[in-house]
Amino acid sequence: MPDQRRFEKTVEKMRQHGLPAPTQDPRQFSLGDGSPCDGCGETVEPGEGLLTVTVLDALSLRFHEACYAAWRTFEDKHV
Repeated sequence: MPDQRRFEKTVEKMRQHGLPAPTQDPRQFSLGDGSPCDGCGETVEPGEGLLTVTVLDALSLRFHEACYAAWRTFEDKHV
């Protein structure tokens, strides 16, 4: 199940402090363009959903839908 695997990879990256803490910054939905996901590191293929969040108007993060869900719901209790 790729979505669950991606979710888990993103949670692990958060545990390792490899991503900034989740924010309430607005997100933009589009289709993938072959770039890597900032959560799991896998390619967001054309035809897959892509969520882009610009954190504090400075850092753009790109996620698969499952990876975005992992990032948004991550809490310190996962550590």
